[in-house]
Amino acid sequence: MAVIKRLNINKFSTESDNNAFIEELKQVWLSWSHPSALGKVTVDINKDRKDPKQMTAFVTSLDEDAMKAVDEFAKSVVIPMRDKYQHENIKIDADLIETIYK
Repeated sequence: MAVIKRLNINKFSTESDNNAFIEELKQVWLSWSHPSALGKVTVDINKDRKDPKQMTAFVTSLDEDAMKAVDEFAKSVVIPMRDKYQHENIKIDADLIETIYK
């Protein structure tokens, strides 16, 4: 089973925009469901400790179909919501190679 990780980094022009987007993002993820993603997707939303205008979202998917469902949701809901704010975005997709617990 492939594990796919996605990192989205968003930097907003103000801390209040960042806070507003984080709250909206949390709500839409809590309300979203898709049959192919059920129990296969986790999302970690983080506010940067050193830069209050920056946030990250880590999406972990247990298979390709679940990530495709995430992509559809992101294109139709998350990206238009985020684009209401002035921002910079970096997106990184990766196949998980190793998890190390210490």
